[in-house]
Amino acid sequence: MRQETQIMGHRLVFRTWTYGEKQDVLRRIMKRKRAPTGEETIEIDPFELNDQMLLATLVEWDLKDEKGQSLPITLESVRAISPPELVEQMIAFTQRLNGVSEEDRKKS
Repeated sequence: MRQETQIMGHRLVFRTWTYGEKQDVLRRIMKRKRAPTGEETIEIDPFELNDQMLLATLVEWDLKDEKGQSLPITLESVRAISPPELVEQMIAFTQRLNGVSEEDRKKS
């Protein structure tokens, strides 16, 4: 499902991610750690999860660089966006669109 929205004066188009995309992202960002006791734990960096979800679900935007050229939708472009609140609102939108619970959003 595609959904267009306006955030801070910018036109953005998102889509829901597929089960396979979600699993691929989780596999890439999960880190297995072994405790001295031998117990294995799994850690997920919520910031990286947000970045990867955003990249997987954002399909169009009207953001431009200082020369007026369209910015590609890449991690580098996302991390260079100012003000940071724009990215935070984009992440919140895609989390809602993709069914991330309110409790999980508070953790990220």
